[in-house]
Parts: sequence; C-alpha cells; structure tokens
Amino acid sequence: MKTILPLSLLVKPELNDPQPLVLYHGRNCPDGFAAALAAWLYYAGQAEFLGLDHGDIKSITDLPALDGRAVYILDFSFSPQITRQIEERAAKLVMLDHHKSAADKLTGFACRCGVVHFDMHKSGARLAWEFFHPEQAVPDLVRFVEDRDIWVWQYPESAGFLAALDMEPFEFERWRDIAAFDAAQLASYVERGRAMDEKFSKLALDIAEGAQPISFNGQRGLMVNAPGIFHSLVGEILSKKSGTFALMWSVDKSGLVKAGLRSQRGFSCIPLAESMDGGGHAQACGFKMTLDRLPELLSGRLDALVTQ
Repeated sequence: MKTILPLSLLVKPELNDPQPLVLYHGRNCPDGFAAALAAWLYYAGQAEFLGLDHGDIKSITDLPALDGRAVYILDFSFSPQITRQIEERAAKLVMLDHHKSAADKLTGFACRCGVVHFDMHKSGARLAWEFFHPEQAVPDLVRFVEDRDIWVWQYPESAGFLAALDMEPFEFERWRDIAAFDAAQLASYVERGRAMDEKFSKLALDIAEGAQPISFNGQRGLMVNAPGIFHSLVGEILSKKSGTFALMWSVDKSGLVKAGLRSQRGFSCIPLAESMDGGGHAQACGFKMTLDRLPELLSGRLDALVTQ
C-alpha cells in the first residue's frame, strides 16, 4: 500500500533513535545495499545492519534483539505475522519496499509505531534516500541502480555504470565514495564499465543459447543454468523468445537452488514465484528450493507442492 500522506508527516528518522537496526534486502542486491547506504550515511555508521534474503528469517527468534529499538526494513518485507511481532517489540518500525507480492500480502496492515510504505514506481534505494535525506537530490548511484532494478533503462549511462558497480565489493565506505563522484569521476567510471558491459552482454547471449523448455505449474517457458549476476540479462533474452517467462537457476553455498524468474510486460511471474514461497515484481521474481528438487527442474517440469 502507498501511504496517503507524505512520509515526512508520518515518521522521520532521528539521530537519537534507540539502537537503530537496519534490515535490508540481500547480501548481494545493489538496490538493497544502496538503500542501506542511505541509512548508514544518516547514522554515520552508528547502527546495526543486516542484509537478508527471503527465506532467511523463519521466526522472530532469527532476528537480532528488537525490544525498544528503532527498526528500519529497507527494500524488504516480512509476512504479516512476523511484521506484527517486530512491531510489538520495537519502539519504532519503518518499512520501505516496492515489491508487489509483498505489498499484496501486507494490504491492510496498520502500523502502531511507525509506517509501512510501498511504492512500486520507485526502487527500494530511492525510497530510502528520499526518507533519510529528503533535502538532497538522490545521487547518480541511486538513479542508475533504480534504472535496472525496476527495468526502465532511461539513462544511457546506466549499463556502463552498473557493469562497473557489479564488480565492486559490498562495502559502505566504497559505495559512499562512488555515490559522491563528481562529473569527471562518473564519466571515467561509466566508460570503464562500458567495456565490461559489452563482455557481459556477449556472455549472456552465450548462456541463453543453452536454454531448455520447461513447464512450471503448467506454464511453458524457457530455463537455463546461470549465475545470479546474469539473471536479468539472460532473462530478458529468453522471456522475449518464450513469450512467457524465463527461469534462471544456480546452486548457492548452502546447497539451495536459487531461481530467478523474468518476463515481459503482460505476463506476471508472481504466481509462479509465490507457489514456491518466493515473490518479487511482476516481471522479476525469485524463489529458493532444496537441492533434492533439482532433478525435477532438470527434467523440464516443475510443479509446486502446494499451489497458492
């Protein structure tokens, strides 16, 4: 849901917030990390930060201590039950997200000590920067991260900038420096990234050549094994080819199969992702499953155990 009043009239960050805890999307998600950067700069690093992927938190006990703290959830959300349990313990709760599947699940949720705000037309990073730094223009870093995250590609510099950014470590100090680039530094960074982007694009085409047909809950699409960094590029190629969806999968360090779903406008991936306890955007979703289900996926047919 999108709040009717401006966020600044509902709740604001405060430098004296009690023991701020910032929960953000993904240990390897540029949008989530750029959102966390906004909070890191606001608090000058004097807060606790925890990157989360969906499925990491099974119960409230999986989170750090919450009692009496200011809790900020950026580019991420929890189930209504866990969200309510967080709110019962926190002194302040602010959730800023833009994932449609999460917004649907939290429709009607009333926040007692803060605000739950969704805006599907902005990235999580932009929402966080506008909240923590409302008097400042968002940095180029955020504009370009958003350009890819919500898949609009309105800036010619985005592809080059993001190709270079994808090679950077997820470290607040380094991203702070990138967010503060002047025009000359930005131009040099974009130019360096353009050569990388050409290589990424060629590799994406090569990966897409290995795609196989798949029936997922009866919906026919294309699938291929691909590292997470290639999910969007390869997914764009294959979803255009299939006319429905593309599924890219890889196995992470914990032995879970991570699947990314991509589609073109007119086909929503959300029902497929949610059938496997995942979620995301209509054209970009994801889910995880245990390794014992990989043979089923490789057979070319995947059916959710429980259809939601």
